[in-house]
Order: sequence, then C-alpha cells, then structure tokens
Amino acid sequence: MNSQDQAELARALFEESGDAMFLVDPDTDQLVDANPVVLRLTGFERAEVVEFPATYLFRVEAPGGLHRLRGAFTKTMVFHGQDGFLLRTKEDAAWIPVNLTVSRLHLAPKPLALVVARDDRERRAALAQARWVEAELRTVLANAPAALWSAERVAGPDVLAGWQFRYVSPLLAALAGRPPEFLDHPLRWAEAVHPADRDEYRVVVRKLLTGAAADAEQVYRVQAPDGSVRWVRDRLLVVRDRSGRPARMDGCVADVTAQRQAEETIRQSELRFRALVEKSADGIMLLDERGVIRYASPASKLVTGQDPPALVGTSVFDRVHPAERAGGAELFARILAYPGESFSWTGRGVADDGAVRVIETTACNRLADPSVRAVVVNYRDVTERDRAARKLERQHALLEGLFASVPDLVCYKDRDLRFLGGNPAFEELAGRPEADLIGKTCREVFTSDWAARLRAAEPGVIETGRAVRARDWVTYPDGRTALLDIVISPLRGTDGGITGVIIVGRDVTDRDRLEEALRQAAKMEAVGRLAGGIAHDFNNLLTVILGNLELVRGGIDPADATALLTAAEGAGRQAAELTQQILGFARRRPLVSTVVDLNALAREELTLIRRSIDPRVTVVFAPAPGLRPVAADPVQVRQILMNLCLNARDAMPHGGSLTIETAPADTLPDAVAAAPPPPAGYARLSVADTGCGMTEEVRAKVFEPFFTTKELGKGTGLGLAVVYGVAQAHGGRVWCHSEPGRGSRFDVYLPSSTEELPAATQEAVPAVTPGQGETILLVDDEGAVRALAEAGLRRYGYRVILAEDGAKGVEAFKANAGRIGLVVLDMMMPNMNGRQAFDAIRAVDPRVPILFASGYPAGQLLPGLLPRGTSFLPKPYTPTRLAATIRRMLDEKAHDPGARADDDRAPG
Repeated sequence: MNSQDQAELARALFEESGDAMFLVDPDTDQLVDANPVVLRLTGFERAEVVEFPATYLFRVEAPGGLHRLRGAFTKTMVFHGQDGFLLRTKEDAAWIPVNLTVSRLHLAPKPLALVVARDDRERRAALAQARWVEAELRTVLANAPAALWSAERVAGPDVLAGWQFRYVSPLLAALAGRPPEFLDHPLRWAEAVHPADRDEYRVVVRKLLTGAAADAEQVYRVQAPDGSVRWVRDRLLVVRDRSGRPARMDGCVADVTAQRQAEETIRQSELRFRALVEKSADGIMLLDERGVIRYASPASKLVTGQDPPALVGTSVFDRVHPAERAGGAELFARILAYPGESFSWTGRGVADDGAVRVIETTACNRLADPSVRAVVVNYRDVTERDRAARKLERQHALLEGLFASVPDLVCYKDRDLRFLGGNPAFEELAGRPEADLIGKTCREVFTSDWAARLRAAEPGVIETGRAVRARDWVTYPDGRTALLDIVISPLRGTDGGITGVIIVGRDVTDRDRLEEALRQAAKMEAVGRLAGGIAHDFNNLLTVILGNLELVRGGIDPADATALLTAAEGAGRQAAELTQQILGFARRRPLVSTVVDLNALAREELTLIRRSIDPRVTVVFAPAPGLRPVAADPVQVRQILMNLCLNARDAMPHGGSLTIETAPADTLPDAVAAAPPPPAGYARLSVADTGCGMTEEVRAKVFEPFFTTKELGKGTGLGLAVVYGVAQAHGGRVWCHSEPGRGSRFDVYLPSSTEELPAATQEAVPAVTPGQGETILLVDDEGAVRALAEAGLRRYGYRVILAEDGAKGVEAFKANAGRIGLVVLDMMMPNMNGRQAFDAIRAVDPRVPILFASGYPAGQLLPGLLPRGTSFLPKPYTPTRLAATIRRMLDEKAHDPGARADDDRAPG
C-alpha cells in the first residue's frame, strides 16, 4: 500500500470512527480538525470547533488533570484511558463525561496530537447503578435475620492464614456482643464462641479448610463480655481455586436462641405431658375412626382391670355395657362428624372381671391433626361418686321435703343480708315465691315496722355470733295477723365461719292466747283463794260504814255526827282501794314493761296478801336498800308474788314463817344461766316458807302446767307455771330450792332497768269552781249513783237531766239538743252500753264533751287513746271529784279555738 492509500485509509478511519477525534497542534494548543462524532456530541459546527483551543473544550474533575493533558500533547508517550474529563457542548450547562486517549502523530510538515474522546455516560451510569445495587445489597444483608459474611484468602502456603473480610454484616458483631472493629478477620470469631464449644468449633473450621468438604453446619453458643449467652446456627461454605485450595469462605450465622428455648419448652412440655398421662388417675385412650384402641395410658388398668398393651387393637365398644352400646355408637358417630368439638358422656362400662362401673368420658375428634391422628378419649371411674351423689340426692330430697313441711317460717341470708332462700311458710309471709326473693334485701321485700326491728338486729348477730330472740306481730298479705316468736341465729359454713344469718319464726298466736288464758286462770284461782280474806275485810268495812250512818240518822250531836261520817268515808275509801287492787290483779292486759320499784310493789301487795294468810303464819319482808328498779309489767309481777305467797301458805297449813326478800344479782345461778346478762344485772325476788318442802322428783316438775300435789278441788297446778312463764317473758329466770321437811324457796330473777324511777307525784284535788247553770246529762243504771251525782252537781250550780240506761240517754240527748253542755256516761249498762251510747250521741253532736265513768279500767273498755273531747273518771268517785272533772272539761272546751269555731258554725 502506497502512502496515498494509507492517507486515504487514515482519513476514512478518522471520519468513520465511533469515538470523537480531535487533531491538536501541540505547540499552539489549537484544534486542527475534528471528526463528525465531535460535531454530533458537542453541537458545534466544524468551523467553530477549529477556532477553539483544545483546553477550552475539556474540563477536568480532579486537580491536575488539565496539566497532564497539556503534557500529553508534547510527549511521544500515549496518554491512555484518563477518566475524569468532561467535554464542552454548545449548551452552556451541559458537559459530557468522556474518557480521553492522547497519542502523538508524526506527520509532515509537523507532528500533531490525536485526542480520542469516548463518550463515558453509559459506563458511568452502569457504574452508578452497580454502586447503587451494591449499597442496596449491603442494606439488605445488614437487615437480614442472619449475619452474612464473606472473606478471601491472600495467596500463600498456609490455608489458615491471610484471610480478610470482603463483606461482614453488622449483625455478626452484635451477636458476639462486641463492637464492629472486633472482627478484623474471619478467624477472630472463634474468640466469641462459648469456651465450652470453642475447641469443637475450631476443629470443624480446620477440617473444612484442610479437607475436601465444601460446607459445614454447627449449632453452638456465643458468649458476650457481660456473660450473656446466645445460641447460633453457623453455616460455612468454602470456594476453592483450580488447584483445590480454599480461595473464598462464605458464612451465615443465625440467632436461634428463641428457637432453642422454644424447643426446650416443647421438650419439657412433652416430658410433663408424658408424666401427666402416665401418672394420671384418669385413663386416656387414642381411637381410630372405627373405635379401635391405638393407645391406652397406664391408668386404664385401674378402670378396666386389664394391662394397657392388651387393650391395644381391641374395640372400645367391647368395654361398654350392652345396654349403653347403642347410645355410645351414636355418640361416637357425632364425634366423628364434628372434629375439634368436645363431647361428654357418662354411662356404664364393664371391667375385665365383669364388674359394672360408672364411667365419665370426654372425647374429641383429632383425626385431622397430623400430630395426633386419633380420637382422644379421657375417662375416669366415678362409680363411688355416682353412689354418693345418688345418696346425697336422696338426702337432699328428704331435707327439701322436711324444709318445705316445717310449719315454722324459715329463711336464710348471706353476709350482705340478702335472701338466699326460704321455705313455703316464709313465701306465704312474703307473698311471693322463693325465686323472686333470692338476692333481695329485707327492705326490698318488707316495709313494716317489725321488719325494720329485725333488720336492726341482724348486723349484731353476724358481728357477735350470738342469737337474738324477739316476739312481734306481723301482717300477712291477705290481712291476717300473727304473733311470731322469732330467733335470728348466725349461719355458719363448713369451716365454722359466719356466712350469714338464719331466721326462724314460729306462730305463737294460739299459744299466746293459751298462755294468757293460763295466766288469767291462775289469777282467778288466786282471786278465789283470796275471796275468804277479802270478804272478811269487806264485812268489817261495811260494818263501820253502816253502823256510823245509822248513828248519824239517829239524831246524835252534830259534832259527833261529823266524826262518824268521817269514819264512814274512810272505811269507804279503804273498800274502794281494796276493790281496785282486786281488779288490777284479775284484769286481762298485755305485757307492758315499765320501770318498777320492786320494793314498793311488794310492800303494797303485802297489804292484800296478809288478808288471805292464816294469822298463824308470820310474814317477814326484807327489802334490799338501794335496789335498782326492774324493767317489768307491775301487774304481772304482782301475780308472781301473789302466786308464790299463796303456794307458800298452802305448804304451811298449821302455820309457819313466810319470808319475802329482795336483793341485787349480777348473774344467774349456773343451773338457769342465760347469756349474756342484761347491762344492769338482775333483781332477785325471793319467797321462802318453812312448810313441808318437796322431794327432788316433785321439784323437777313443779313448773309444769297442771302439775299439783294437792288433793282434788284444792289446786289447778297453774300458779307456779304462770310464775315461770311470766319470768321467761320478761327475760328472767326462776329457781327453786326445796328439801322435804325443810321448806321451799323460790327465787325469781328479773332484769334490772337502766332507767331511773320517775319522781313521785301526788294527785291533788283542785278547788271546785261552781257551775254557771250548764245542763249535764247523767246516764247511769244504778239509781243510788244517779241520786248522789245529781245532788252533788245541783249543789255546785248545774242543771241535771237523768237517764237510767244508754238507750234512754240517747233519747234524752236528742230531745234536749243544743241545751246539754256535757254528758256523763257509765260504761256498763243494759240495752246500750256506754261505748254504743257515745257513738250515737257523737253522731248527733260531734263536739259535745263526754265523761266516761266506770269501775273497770279505761283501757279495757275503750281500747286505744280516748277520743278528743272525752275523759275518764274511775269509780267510786265523790261528788266533789265529779264536779271538778266536769268543770275542767267545760273550761277546756271554752278555751279550745277549734271547738269555739265549730260552735259558731253550729246551727241554732
């Protein structure tokens, strides 16, 4: 090829090259020529390019690059592959990264520099992408759950030396509990391995590097400087060169501490489960879908009587009682149809010896569970429990029947005093069934006052554990009333602790009436036994009254007549007092507790007792000074004293000594002790005699009703029974001590009162103010009383209209309507009694004052409070007291604004 051909070839290569080519004059740095690629890359025209200096078109990224480029223009050496240069484009802000190659061309007439600029944008983009991928890969590896690392070995004869990390995950140092700089080479990791596992680790690594194996995996512990230990799984992979020597080593270390702990937990759980299965008293069986036994626990022998291995392969239905097999097969079909659900069944099974046992079974279909693949059956022998339950059920039914048939009211509550249950008798009182009562409080069920009193006592029973007894009237939903003897007792649990209260109420209405009748009968017996002495005293008093009146009528001296009349009046007053004592003793009345001076009461009662005692019997009274009053009904206490004294009198038919004594007592004798004693203690009332005494057999029955040692017609046997009953009703006790031939002594203990006696007052007879001509209607069936009252009232300035019975009194009131200022009514009259006459008169004039007069107590004839505008005057009365009472009632009406307003509105 000649020189011309070579020049054309060079020109063709210059023009057709894929790289940008520049011809530069090295002496002037002036561009001589540029190929089309330059024009395409830069956007300049050829004419523009050849006017630029070479250094104008290039810019360097690193310091000194432009100086090296100028030097390359003048040297003969080739300037190869220089990165970091940028090629200017016609756009001001656009520079193209290029790779420059500068060579020197020896051409005539002078050498030129050839600059080849290769567009470096694609390479740079690929490099940036590679760097980004590497960064992302490092991020992914750093966040992987396992620590990855890779190392390569520097060439040398020792395969155990010269290893350097190419990459190591930060997690590897964290697993070792050490800083990242700790792992400066791969074999340093052995120092982090637990001392107990370190030698084995090193042996595995040495074998891997010196042997032919390509990988190895081991699980061991690593220990941090603080002593904490973690389990890891380490997998090593060795890459060898062509000669078979290790060139690269890759590792993956994963933290398996949690997995290891879970495996240990599962292992321990399996051990515990096996221990539970093998030691459990309950039997466990695994059945296939046909009911064939695939496994039986050791406890199966306790139920079936057969060794567990002998049960395997047999049908479970062979162990079911023939009468139960159909039901068992039906249940097994349901178990298969509902996987995962538990089914319970209790039926009879047959043991190996033929004994029938009651079996309680729970089964679940786990055939679909790969770890089980069986129907799991858990069962136990409950034969004894079934027998006990049946026995308990019978006992419970018996107790329920007894509880329901008890006539007493029974209910029980928890510690919060909410009802837990009650018997039918209690349901009747509550007016609702037991189911509606459970969980409710007494306040939600009962609103009566008696219920409030019970509620107030219940907390004390829970707090002290002591029962409380009360007697109260209750009203049933149908309006019926009953007297209940109520006991509130603590309800105790099996440990003896108080879990609530139980309340028992007994209807004692009829018994109370009988007891009252018993007491009244005893009173009548005592009154009858007193009759002789009373008649004797009345004869004496009547002798004084009649004799003195006869002397006065005979016309004696006026001065002597005054004395005789005074004596007759005194005898009449004594007779009236004696009559009141007899009425007070004999009348019927409920128990009314008040503050009673026991000494004063006994002293007053002795006046009546001495009248019925044989003069040959000496009566001695020994009151205790300063004795506290008792909380009792004075009438009932009088009856106690009267019955004991008459009983003592009968024990001394030939005379003797009767001693009445009072004394304080802090506690009761042990034989009759009741806990706890009242706050103020007791007062003892004793009656002792020197009579015939009693044997122990008689003494043991002395308080029984109708028991008597007296001959027929001389005793009813009620007196001492009443003494006992009255003492009990007061919260007291009675004790008897007696020996044959040495007399008897009865001690009655009554609770002392914490209150003091009221100050004694003496009723004063007010001065009688004469009337102002008011008209008084006097109604009495006794003519002498009418005559006496009429004379007295006329004497004090009143007009008097008389009527001999209630019916005529009402007629007289109607005939004189508007004139009568006050009516005096006797209570006990024929045709119409005082109460009936009162109702008829008040129907005519509701405002007229009415004075009741009677020898009977007002409370017996007029139950409750006296009506407004009425008063009561006990008989016998004197004309002066009658006039004074009438004057007071008329003055009260005159000063009553309501009464005056009524009078102003009254017609006529």
